Amino acid sequence: MHIQNPTTQTRLAAAVAELAERQSAFEHALDAWQQLTSQTTRREHTAAALRMEAEQARKDCRQAMRSTLGIPTKAVRELKHKEMANLELAEETLKIAEEEKIQAEIQHEALFEQRKALAEARDALQRQYWDAVLDDHLPQWGEQLPVLTLLLTQAPPACIERVFGCADWHREEEQVHAVLKPGALQQMLCSASPAAPDALLARLNQPLPPLATPPLQQHNVIARQRYQAQRDAQYQALINR
Repeated sequence: MHIQNPTTQTRLAAAVAELAERQSAFEHALDAWQQLTSQTTRREHTAAALRMEAEQARKDCRQAMRSTLGIPTKAVRELKHKEMANLELAEETLKIAEEEKIQAEIQHEALFEQRKALAEARDALQRQYWDAVLDDHLPQWGEQLPVLTLLLTQAPPACIERVFGCADWHREEEQVHAVLKPGALQQMLCSASPAAPDALLARLNQPLPPLATPPLQQHNVIARQRYQAQRDAQYQALINR
């Protein structure tokens, strides 16, 4: 563990575990929303197929009527019944799909806010984690500060540049630019292999599942409120039909 203070480590571990539970709940809700959107799409495809069957039944019925003596036969009646039944089924299927679309919109907006809150909580915990690491390790680094202070106050400029680097200024086409030369400290940091993340950091570094921004978020507050009111009224009309 990079955090050496056991009290801080225990506190952060509990907070990270709570965040993991919240993310797990979010992922379950995300799966449910994705299933709902897929179900809505299937219903729309089903309604389209029913309408095509109804249209074919209408054509078959008209053709059958041409071959009769003017009195609808049993076959004609069955074709007409099939046409009307498929049209009614398609209409009801589309209305259910409209209900589910509204439900999916509302769930999408709630998921977006939930994901935003999770990202903010994760960022706050990452800051707490690194503050705790610095609290543990800064005192050790501070032991070298007297030597560095002596270096900066008494060493020749070339020695200071050797540690911290320098900049060479050049003029090209009436423009002055700097070419930075890294010092030994920067070179050592770049060449050093980073420590492996501990369990807490590995958990905090796990990305959140992607989620597109709901279309409603692109409008101002007044437009959102007006649309939500219209949507609520539409949903009530659909479920009360």
